[in-house]
Amino acid sequence: MGKKTARDRTEFIKVDKNTDVFKLADQLMLRVPLILNFEDFDIIESNRMIVFLSGVIYALDGQVEVIREKIFAFGIKEDLKDKSLRKFINEYKE
Repeated sequence: MGKKTARDRTEFIKVDKNTDVFKLADQLMLRVPLILNFEDFDIIESNRMIVFLSGVIYALDGQVEVIREKIFAFGIKEDLKDKSLRKFINEYKE
């Protein structure tokens, strides 16, 4: 079985009141790229989660990329440069 691409390993999550930011942080620490959709979530809580997860991904030498106004990609730099995930991000980026 071949190595999974970054796109294959990416978790797509629509954030809601049941979303556990610490579980998201754990996924990032396991090098799982995340696409988080905050479209239907409280703006203040969204900002808190984004700031927290931005700190986590920074500590992992990763980055956050805005795909759309309330949709963000979090991942290590290597994953965000992976052709499979880069194609997805570029396709949906505004």
